[in-house]
Amino acid sequence: MSNIAIMDLKSFCRELPKIELHAHLGGSLSRSTMLELKRLYADAGIADQTNAFFDEFQIAAGDSRNLSQCFQVFSIAHSLTSTPDALALATTLTLAEFQEDGCCYIELRTTPRETPDMSKRQYIETIVQAIRKASLNLTIISKLIISIDRRCSPMAAEETSDMAIEFYKSYPDIVVGIELSGDPTAGSFDDFVPALSNARKAGLKVTLHCGEICNPKEVMQMLDFKPERIGHGTFIHPRLGGTVETWDALSKLKVPVEICLTSNTDDKGVFATSLSQEYLICAQTFELSQSRLARLALESCQFVFDENSRKPLTDKILNFIEIKQL
Repeated sequence: MSNIAIMDLKSFCRELPKIELHAHLGGSLSRSTMLELKRLYADAGIADQTNAFFDEFQIAAGDSRNLSQCFQVFSIAHSLTSTPDALALATTLTLAEFQEDGCCYIELRTTPRETPDMSKRQYIETIVQAIRKASLNLTIISKLIISIDRRCSPMAAEETSDMAIEFYKSYPDIVVGIELSGDPTAGSFDDFVPALSNARKAGLKVTLHCGEICNPKEVMQMLDFKPERIGHGTFIHPRLGGTVETWDALSKLKVPVEICLTSNTDDKGVFATSLSQEYLICAQTFELSQSRLARLALESCQFVFDENSRKPLTDKILNFIEIKQL
């Protein structure tokens, strides 16, 4: 492919209206956003212990860090979003960056965190209000998925589930789902089923980080739960650490899988990528035409958790396809 063709494809991928369904807030902080947060801390007289974050936060190809060390980088983002003002600013700037990249819909996800300056409930309330305020100036449709961290106890998971239900009832236009994520070597899926089931009964959609490590038994348990979506699915196919049983189960259920081709972990900030970049990688790797790329984006509309957004999103991408004569 010539340099001109590559530039044209890059431009197309950026212009294409895209759906972002797997974005952790902490992992999506860009360098520019983190600099803004550091300035906010400086102006407020808050001690900042993240001076080396540029070298530590982003994980590039060939990085030798193991899975546990990769999870540790999120603590850098957490330290820069420990106050309501910082958290609101991070949310607002991140949503604007996704819109600038051509995203027309996003389901941001985050785990409620307690800090010296806010409770877990205040943490979620801050994000919800930031999303609402941002919607006044942005065109991107922004929703929230509340996360259960696998490292927490079953009781803490129940508390997070109850909180998710509470916010879903109060803000059904914002909160659309619940997920299980975090260190895949921690906890047992069985411990979280009651919390996830309660949230589902209340009307929340469920997505699960599934198959991030080789654990066929848990993969089958998760697929038997029939989540609306799963994230990653790295170790499901028999050639990649899964089994024939796990692959057949996924194929039969046709559960949508949220993936990132760069790393198949998360997020644009940590892995210095973007949704446009992922579409470009997909097009170049599988030799896909612009028409096929656009239809990939179109197909993703049916898997968004906010059912009321599916038709307007479908219409938006169909209009793009018509204008481009794809």
